Amino acid sequence: MGSRLLVCGVGAGMDGSVSALARLGLEVVVATERPGPAAHRDAGTVLRVDPHDADAVAAGLAGAGITGLDGVLSLGCDNPPAVSGLAARFGCPGLPERVALDCTLKHRRLRRLAAAGVATPRHAVATTLRGALDGLRELGLPAVVKPCDRSSSVGVAKVDGPETARPLVERALRLSRSGRIVLEEFLEGTEHTAVAFLADGVLHPVGFADRDYRNKELFAPHFLESGDTLPTALTAEQVREVLAVVHTAARALELDPAVINTDVLRTADGEVFLLEITARITGARIATEVMPLSTGVDPLPNLARLALGRPLAVDELVPTRCRAVVQRFRPVDGEFVAWAGDLGQVPRDPRVHDLFWGVRPRAGTRLPRCGSGTDVLGGVIATGESVAEAESVAAAALRSLPVRLETDDPNRER
Repeated sequence: MGSRLLVCGVGAGMDGSVSALARLGLEVVVATERPGPAAHRDAGTVLRVDPHDADAVAAGLAGAGITGLDGVLSLGCDNPPAVSGLAARFGCPGLPERVALDCTLKHRRLRRLAAAGVATPRHAVATTLRGALDGLRELGLPAVVKPCDRSSSVGVAKVDGPETARPLVERALRLSRSGRIVLEEFLEGTEHTAVAFLADGVLHPVGFADRDYRNKELFAPHFLESGDTLPTALTAEQVREVLAVVHTAARALELDPAVINTDVLRTADGEVFLLEITARITGARIATEVMPLSTGVDPLPNLARLALGRPLAVDELVPTRCRAVVQRFRPVDGEFVAWAGDLGQVPRDPRVHDLFWGVRPRAGTRLPRCGSGTDVLGGVIATGESVAEAESVAAAALRSLPVRLETDDPNRER
Protein backbone atom coordinates (compact mmCIF):
# COMPACT_ATOMS: atom_id res chain seq x y z
CA MET A 1 0.00 0.00 0.00
CA GLY A 2 2.99 2.30 0.57
CA SER A 3 1.11 4.83 2.73
CA ARG A 4 1.94 6.25 6.14
CA LEU A 5 -0.42 4.91 8.78
CA LEU A 6 -0.55 6.09 12.39
CA VAL A 7 -1.44 3.32 14.84
CA CYS A 8 -2.73 5.43 17.70
CA GLY A 9 -2.94 3.03 20.62
CA VAL A 10 -1.98 -0.64 20.87
CA GLY A 11 -4.17 -2.63 23.26
CA ALA A 12 -3.05 -5.53 25.45
CA GLY A 13 -1.70 -8.37 23.36
CA MET A 14 -2.16 -6.49 20.08
CA ASP A 15 1.53 -5.84 19.42
CA GLY A 16 1.73 -8.52 16.75
CA SER A 17 -0.80 -6.66 14.62
CA VAL A 18 1.73 -3.86 14.19
CA SER A 19 3.94 -6.36 12.38
CA ALA A 20 0.99 -7.54 10.27
CA LEU A 21 0.27 -3.96 9.15
CA ALA A 22 3.92 -3.43 8.28
CA ARG A 23 3.83 -6.57 6.13
CA LEU A 24 1.11 -4.90 4.05
CA GLY A 25 3.77 -2.48 2.82
CA LEU A 26 2.67 0.40 5.03
CA GLU A 27 4.95 2.87 6.74
CA VAL A 28 3.72 2.35 10.27
CA VAL A 29 4.00 4.99 12.99
CA VAL A 30 3.02 3.81 16.49
CA ALA A 31 1.87 6.05 19.34
CA THR A 32 1.29 4.17 22.58
CA GLU A 33 2.23 4.28 26.25
CA ARG A 34 3.89 0.85 26.37
CA PRO A 35 5.27 -0.15 22.96
CA GLY A 36 6.20 -3.80 22.69
CA PRO A 37 9.03 -5.52 20.82
CA ALA A 38 7.06 -5.80 17.55
CA ALA A 39 6.43 -2.05 17.51
CA HIS A 40 10.11 -1.31 17.99
CA ARG A 41 11.08 -3.87 15.36
CA ASP A 42 8.55 -3.21 12.61
CA ALA A 43 7.28 0.35 13.01
CA GLY A 44 9.16 3.13 11.26
CA THR A 45 8.61 5.47 14.20
CA VAL A 46 7.54 4.74 17.78
CA LEU A 47 6.20 7.47 20.07
CA ARG A 48 5.80 6.75 23.78
CA VAL A 49 2.73 8.86 24.48
CA ASP A 50 -0.83 8.57 25.82
CA PRO A 51 -2.91 7.54 22.74
CA HIS A 52 -6.06 9.00 24.31
CA ASP A 53 -4.55 12.50 24.18
CA ALA A 54 -4.69 13.75 20.58
CA ASP A 55 -2.69 16.90 21.42
CA ALA A 56 0.11 14.84 23.01
CA VAL A 57 0.22 12.51 20.00
CA ALA A 58 0.32 15.49 17.59
CA ALA A 59 3.17 17.00 19.60
CA GLY A 60 5.05 13.70 19.45
CA LEU A 61 4.59 13.51 15.70
CA ALA A 62 5.87 17.07 15.30
CA GLY A 63 8.87 16.25 17.48
CA ALA A 64 9.63 13.29 15.23
CA GLY A 65 9.44 15.51 12.15
CA ILE A 66 6.26 13.87 10.84
CA THR A 67 4.05 16.44 9.12
CA GLY A 68 1.80 14.21 7.05
CA LEU A 69 -0.28 11.06 7.53
CA ASP A 70 -2.46 9.04 5.16
CA GLY A 71 -4.56 7.28 7.81
CA VAL A 72 -5.13 6.82 11.54
CA LEU A 73 -6.45 3.81 13.44
CA SER A 74 -6.15 2.10 16.81
CA LEU A 75 -5.47 -1.55 17.58
CA GLY A 76 -7.85 -2.51 20.37
CA CYS A 77 -7.37 0.79 22.23
CA ASP A 78 -10.71 2.39 23.14
CA ASN A 79 -9.86 5.89 21.89
CA PRO A 80 -12.02 6.67 18.82
CA PRO A 81 -12.26 10.40 19.74
CA ALA A 82 -8.46 10.76 19.62
CA VAL A 83 -8.31 8.80 16.35
CA SER A 84 -11.02 11.00 14.81
CA GLY A 85 -9.39 14.19 16.08
CA LEU A 86 -6.00 13.27 14.64
CA ALA A 87 -7.52 12.14 11.34
CA ALA A 88 -9.26 15.52 10.99
CA ARG A 89 -6.09 17.40 11.96
CA PHE A 90 -4.04 15.65 9.26
CA GLY A 91 -6.77 15.58 6.61
CA CYS A 92 -7.20 11.79 6.76
CA PRO A 93 -10.43 9.80 6.33
CA GLY A 94 -12.30 9.11 9.53
CA LEU A 95 -15.47 9.48 11.55
CA PRO A 96 -16.45 12.96 12.77
CA GLU A 97 -15.27 13.50 16.35
CA ARG A 98 -18.88 13.96 17.45
CA VAL A 99 -19.70 10.46 16.21
CA ALA A 100 -16.60 9.03 17.91
CA LEU A 101 -17.62 10.63 21.20
CA ASP A 102 -21.16 9.31 20.86
CA CYS A 103 -19.97 5.72 20.55
CA THR A 104 -17.20 5.95 23.16
CA LEU A 105 -18.77 7.82 26.07
CA LYS A 106 -21.29 5.46 27.62
CA HIS A 107 -23.84 8.10 28.64
CA ARG A 108 -23.95 9.61 25.14
CA ARG A 109 -24.14 6.20 23.49
CA LEU A 110 -27.02 5.08 25.70
CA ARG A 111 -28.94 8.28 24.95
CA ARG A 112 -28.54 7.88 21.18
CA LEU A 113 -29.44 4.19 21.22
CA ALA A 114 -32.52 4.71 23.38
CA ALA A 115 -33.73 7.38 20.96
CA ALA A 116 -33.35 4.85 18.12
CA GLY A 117 -35.34 2.19 19.97
CA VAL A 118 -32.38 -0.13 20.56
CA ALA A 119 -32.79 -2.25 23.70
CA THR A 120 -30.23 -1.25 26.34
CA PRO A 121 -30.18 -1.75 30.12
CA ARG A 122 -32.22 0.71 32.17
CA HIS A 123 -29.69 3.24 33.41
CA ALA A 124 -28.88 6.48 35.17
CA VAL A 125 -25.96 8.89 34.81
CA ALA A 126 -24.21 10.60 37.73
CA THR A 127 -21.30 12.92 38.44
CA THR A 128 -21.55 12.88 42.24
CA LEU A 129 -21.89 10.29 44.97
CA ARG A 130 -25.30 11.58 45.98
CA GLY A 131 -26.55 11.53 42.39
CA ALA A 132 -25.29 7.97 41.97
CA LEU A 133 -26.96 6.72 45.14
CA ASP A 134 -30.22 8.34 44.05
CA GLY A 135 -29.86 6.63 40.68
CA LEU A 136 -29.31 3.23 42.31
CA ARG A 137 -32.45 3.68 44.40
CA GLU A 138 -34.45 4.37 41.25
CA LEU A 139 -32.99 1.44 39.32
CA GLY A 140 -33.09 -1.04 42.17
CA LEU A 141 -30.43 -3.58 43.13
CA PRO A 142 -28.47 -5.43 41.95
CA ALA A 143 -27.03 -2.92 39.50
CA VAL A 144 -23.76 -2.29 37.69
CA VAL A 145 -21.60 0.82 38.05
CA LYS A 146 -19.28 1.85 35.17
CA PRO A 147 -17.00 4.82 34.48
CA CYS A 148 -18.35 6.53 31.36
CA ASP A 149 -15.04 6.61 29.54
CA ARG A 150 -13.04 3.49 30.43
CA SER A 151 -12.77 0.04 28.83
CA SER A 152 -11.49 -3.46 29.78
CA SER A 153 -13.94 -3.50 32.73
CA VAL A 154 -11.85 -0.89 34.58
CA GLY A 155 -13.96 0.44 37.46
CA VAL A 156 -16.90 -1.82 36.58
CA ALA A 157 -18.54 -3.50 39.55
CA LYS A 158 -21.80 -5.10 40.65
CA VAL A 159 -23.62 -3.35 43.47
CA ASP A 160 -25.53 -6.02 45.40
CA GLY A 161 -26.63 -4.02 48.41
CA PRO A 162 -26.75 -0.49 49.87
CA GLU A 163 -23.77 -1.22 52.14
CA THR A 164 -21.41 -1.76 49.18
CA ALA A 165 -22.70 1.05 46.98
CA ARG A 166 -20.68 3.96 48.36
CA PRO A 167 -17.10 2.60 47.92
CA LEU A 168 -17.86 1.15 44.49
CA VAL A 169 -19.39 4.40 43.25
CA GLU A 170 -16.52 6.45 44.66
CA ARG A 171 -13.99 4.17 42.93
CA ALA A 172 -15.78 4.44 39.58
CA LEU A 173 -15.90 8.24 39.90
CA ARG A 174 -12.16 8.36 40.62
CA LEU A 175 -11.35 6.15 37.62
CA SER A 176 -13.54 8.07 35.18
CA ARG A 177 -11.47 10.56 33.21
CA SER A 178 -14.50 12.86 32.97
CA GLY A 179 -15.79 12.28 36.50
CA ARG A 180 -19.01 10.81 35.10
CA ILE A 181 -20.39 7.32 35.67
CA VAL A 182 -23.24 5.16 34.39
CA LEU A 183 -25.41 2.96 36.60
CA GLU A 184 -27.19 0.10 34.83
CA GLU A 185 -29.66 -2.57 35.80
CA PHE A 186 -28.03 -5.98 36.16
CA LEU A 187 -29.13 -8.30 33.36
CA GLU A 188 -28.61 -12.04 33.07
CA GLY A 189 -28.09 -14.00 29.88
CA THR A 190 -25.37 -15.09 27.46
CA GLU A 191 -22.93 -12.47 26.20
CA HIS A 192 -21.40 -12.31 22.75
CA THR A 193 -18.71 -10.37 20.89
CA ALA A 194 -19.69 -9.34 17.37
CA VAL A 195 -17.16 -7.70 15.04
CA ALA A 196 -18.15 -6.14 11.73
CA PHE A 197 -17.51 -3.42 9.17
CA LEU A 198 -20.30 -1.07 8.13
CA ALA A 199 -19.99 0.64 4.75
CA ASP A 200 -22.66 2.30 2.60
CA GLY A 201 -25.30 1.04 5.01
CA VAL A 202 -24.30 -2.62 4.62
CA LEU A 203 -23.09 -4.64 7.61
CA HIS A 204 -20.22 -7.03 6.88
CA PRO A 205 -19.71 -9.40 9.86
CA VAL A 206 -16.14 -10.45 10.62
CA GLY A 207 -16.67 -12.80 13.55
CA PHE A 208 -19.10 -13.79 16.28
CA ALA A 209 -17.89 -15.24 19.59
CA ASP A 210 -19.43 -16.36 22.87
CA ARG A 211 -17.90 -14.66 25.89
CA ASP A 212 -16.95 -17.08 28.69
CA TYR A 213 -18.65 -15.77 31.81
CA ARG A 214 -19.12 -19.07 33.65
CA ASN A 215 -17.09 -17.70 36.58
CA LYS A 216 -18.33 -14.15 36.11
CA GLU A 217 -18.65 -13.32 39.81
CA LEU A 218 -15.65 -15.25 41.14
CA PHE A 219 -14.02 -11.96 42.11
CA ALA A 220 -17.19 -10.12 43.08
CA PRO A 221 -17.98 -7.27 43.01
CA HIS A 222 -15.77 -7.22 39.87
CA PHE A 223 -16.57 -9.31 36.81
CA LEU A 224 -14.26 -11.98 35.42
CA GLU A 225 -14.38 -12.69 31.69
CA SER A 226 -12.42 -15.88 31.14
CA GLY A 227 -12.16 -15.52 27.36
CA ASP A 228 -14.03 -16.08 24.09
CA THR A 229 -15.26 -19.15 22.22
CA LEU A 230 -15.87 -19.86 18.53
CA PRO A 231 -18.02 -21.08 16.94
CA THR A 232 -20.95 -19.68 18.86
CA ALA A 233 -23.48 -21.92 20.59
CA LEU A 234 -26.30 -19.77 19.17
CA THR A 235 -28.26 -20.91 16.15
CA ALA A 236 -27.82 -19.19 12.79
CA GLU A 237 -31.21 -17.49 13.25
CA GLN A 238 -30.24 -16.25 16.73
CA VAL A 239 -27.00 -14.81 15.34
CA ARG A 240 -28.97 -13.01 12.64
CA GLU A 241 -31.23 -11.52 15.32
CA VAL A 242 -28.22 -10.23 17.27
CA LEU A 243 -26.57 -8.81 14.15
CA ALA A 244 -29.80 -7.05 13.21
CA VAL A 245 -29.64 -5.19 16.55
CA VAL A 246 -25.96 -4.38 15.96
CA HIS A 247 -26.80 -3.05 12.49
CA THR A 248 -29.60 -0.83 13.82
CA ALA A 249 -27.36 0.50 16.60
CA ALA A 250 -24.43 1.21 14.28
CA ARG A 251 -26.63 3.13 11.87
CA ALA A 252 -28.22 5.09 14.74
CA LEU A 253 -24.73 6.14 15.87
CA GLU A 254 -23.72 7.01 12.27
CA LEU A 255 -20.84 4.52 12.29
CA ASP A 256 -20.47 4.42 8.52
CA PRO A 257 -17.94 3.67 7.24
CA ALA A 258 -16.47 2.11 10.36
CA VAL A 259 -15.16 -1.02 12.02
CA ILE A 260 -17.45 -2.02 14.86
CA ASN A 261 -16.81 -3.81 18.16
CA THR A 262 -19.81 -4.86 20.22
CA ASP A 263 -20.79 -6.62 23.45
CA VAL A 264 -24.31 -8.03 23.27
CA LEU A 265 -26.39 -9.82 25.91
CA ARG A 266 -29.16 -12.27 24.98
CA THR A 267 -31.62 -13.19 27.71
CA ALA A 268 -33.11 -16.66 28.23
CA ASP A 269 -36.31 -15.54 26.51
CA GLY A 270 -34.43 -14.28 23.45
CA GLU A 271 -34.40 -10.54 24.09
CA VAL A 272 -31.24 -8.84 22.79
CA PHE A 273 -29.63 -5.99 24.73
CA LEU A 274 -26.71 -3.97 23.41
CA LEU A 275 -24.16 -3.43 26.19
CA GLU A 276 -21.30 -1.88 24.23
CA ILE A 277 -20.68 -0.69 20.68
CA THR A 278 -17.69 1.34 19.57
CA ALA A 279 -15.76 2.23 16.42
CA ARG A 280 -12.57 0.23 16.83
CA ILE A 281 -11.26 -3.24 16.17
CA THR A 282 -11.87 -5.63 19.06
CA GLY A 283 -8.81 -5.95 21.31
CA ALA A 284 -7.19 -8.75 23.31
CA ARG A 285 -6.35 -10.45 19.97
CA ILE A 286 -9.98 -11.52 19.55
CA ALA A 287 -10.70 -9.98 16.13
CA THR A 288 -7.13 -10.23 14.87
CA GLU A 289 -6.15 -13.78 15.91
CA VAL A 290 -8.89 -15.73 17.71
CA MET A 291 -11.61 -15.09 15.11
CA PRO A 292 -9.31 -15.53 12.07
CA LEU A 293 -8.17 -18.92 13.40
CA SER A 294 -11.80 -19.99 13.42
CA THR A 295 -13.16 -18.32 10.28
CA GLY A 296 -10.15 -17.67 8.04
CA VAL A 297 -11.08 -13.96 7.89
CA ASP A 298 -8.22 -11.52 8.52
CA PRO A 299 -9.70 -8.04 9.17
CA LEU A 300 -6.41 -6.11 9.17
CA PRO A 301 -6.15 -5.40 5.40
CA ASN A 302 -9.68 -4.00 5.41
CA LEU A 303 -8.97 -2.09 8.63
CA ALA A 304 -6.06 -0.43 6.82
CA ARG A 305 -8.21 0.26 3.74
CA LEU A 306 -10.86 1.87 5.93
CA ALA A 307 -8.31 4.14 7.62
CA LEU A 308 -6.87 5.13 4.23
CA GLY A 309 -10.29 5.88 2.74
CA ARG A 310 -10.19 3.02 0.26
CA PRO A 311 -13.08 0.67 -0.60
CA LEU A 312 -13.41 -2.50 1.46
CA ALA A 313 -12.57 -5.79 -0.22
CA VAL A 314 -15.76 -7.46 1.00
CA ASP A 315 -14.82 -10.79 -0.57
CA GLU A 316 -12.08 -11.03 2.07
CA LEU A 317 -14.73 -10.92 4.82
CA VAL A 318 -16.43 -14.18 3.80
CA PRO A 319 -15.58 -17.08 6.18
CA THR A 320 -13.64 -19.94 4.61
CA ARG A 321 -13.87 -22.37 7.55
CA CYS A 322 -15.52 -22.96 10.93
CA ARG A 323 -12.93 -24.19 13.42
CA ALA A 324 -13.21 -24.55 17.20
CA VAL A 325 -11.03 -21.92 18.87
CA VAL A 326 -10.99 -20.63 22.43
CA GLN A 327 -9.08 -17.98 24.30
CA ARG A 328 -8.87 -18.51 28.05
CA PHE A 329 -7.25 -16.55 30.85
CA ARG A 330 -5.89 -17.43 34.27
CA PRO A 331 -6.75 -14.57 36.64
CA VAL A 332 -4.52 -13.16 39.36
CA ASP A 333 -5.67 -13.31 42.98
CA GLY A 334 -3.10 -11.45 45.04
CA GLU A 335 -0.76 -14.44 45.29
CA PHE A 336 2.92 -14.30 46.23
CA VAL A 337 5.26 -15.40 43.39
CA ALA A 338 7.65 -17.97 44.86
CA TRP A 339 9.19 -18.86 41.48
CA ALA A 340 8.74 -17.89 37.82
CA GLY A 341 10.40 -19.64 34.89
CA ASP A 342 10.93 -19.15 31.17
CA LEU A 343 7.70 -19.42 29.21
CA GLY A 344 9.67 -20.12 26.05
CA GLN A 345 10.91 -23.42 27.53
CA VAL A 346 7.43 -24.83 28.14
CA PRO A 347 6.59 -27.72 25.74
CA ARG A 348 3.71 -26.76 23.46
CA ASP A 349 0.81 -28.88 22.29
CA PRO A 350 0.52 -28.28 18.51
CA ARG A 351 -3.09 -27.24 19.11
CA VAL A 352 -1.88 -24.28 21.19
CA HIS A 353 -1.67 -21.20 18.97
CA ASP A 354 -0.05 -19.17 21.74
CA LEU A 355 0.57 -19.26 25.48
CA PHE A 356 1.44 -15.89 26.99
CA TRP A 357 1.88 -13.88 30.16
CA GLY A 358 -0.54 -11.16 31.19
CA VAL A 359 0.83 -9.66 34.40
CA ARG A 360 4.39 -10.96 34.12
CA PRO A 361 5.29 -12.71 37.41
CA ARG A 362 8.59 -11.96 39.12
CA ALA A 363 9.88 -14.10 41.98
CA GLY A 364 9.59 -12.37 45.33
CA THR A 365 6.72 -10.09 44.32
CA ARG A 366 2.99 -10.17 44.96
CA LEU A 367 0.43 -10.23 42.19
CA PRO A 368 -2.51 -7.81 42.26
CA ARG A 369 -6.06 -8.85 43.03
CA CYS A 370 -8.28 -9.31 40.01
CA GLY A 371 -10.20 -6.07 39.50
CA SER A 372 -10.53 -5.64 35.72
CA GLY A 373 -10.20 -7.42 32.42
CA THR A 374 -6.45 -6.77 32.30
CA ASP A 375 -5.68 -8.50 35.61
CA VAL A 376 -4.66 -11.94 34.33
CA LEU A 377 -1.56 -13.98 35.04
CA GLY A 378 -1.56 -15.54 31.60
CA GLY A 379 -3.64 -16.57 28.65
CA VAL A 380 -3.84 -19.12 25.88
CA ILE A 381 -5.35 -19.40 22.42
CA ALA A 382 -6.11 -23.02 21.58
CA THR A 383 -7.80 -24.99 18.82
CA GLY A 384 -9.48 -28.37 18.58
CA GLU A 385 -11.84 -30.60 16.65
CA SER A 386 -14.58 -29.39 19.00
CA VAL A 387 -15.04 -26.60 21.50
CA ALA A 388 -14.72 -29.14 24.33
CA GLU A 389 -11.37 -30.31 22.96
CA ALA A 390 -10.11 -26.75 22.53
CA GLU A 391 -11.13 -25.96 26.11
CA SER A 392 -9.31 -29.04 27.39
CA VAL A 393 -6.16 -28.04 25.50
CA ALA A 394 -6.42 -24.49 26.87
CA ALA A 395 -6.87 -25.67 30.46
CA ALA A 396 -3.80 -27.92 30.23
CA ALA A 397 -1.73 -25.08 28.73
CA LEU A 398 -2.67 -22.70 31.54
CA ARG A 399 -1.69 -25.32 34.10
CA SER A 400 1.73 -25.49 32.43
CA LEU A 401 2.56 -21.82 33.05
CA PRO A 402 6.03 -21.89 34.65
CA VAL A 403 5.17 -20.27 37.96
CA ARG A 404 4.73 -21.34 41.58
CA LEU A 405 2.35 -19.23 43.60
CA GLU A 406 1.79 -19.13 47.35
CA THR A 407 -1.02 -17.55 49.29
CA ASP A 408 1.59 -15.79 51.42
CA ASP A 409 5.33 -15.05 51.43
CA PRO A 410 6.93 -18.22 52.85
CA ASN A 411 9.98 -16.20 53.97
CA ARG A 412 8.00 -13.65 55.94
CA GLU A 413 8.74 -13.66 59.65
CA ARG A 414 5.76 -14.50 61.79
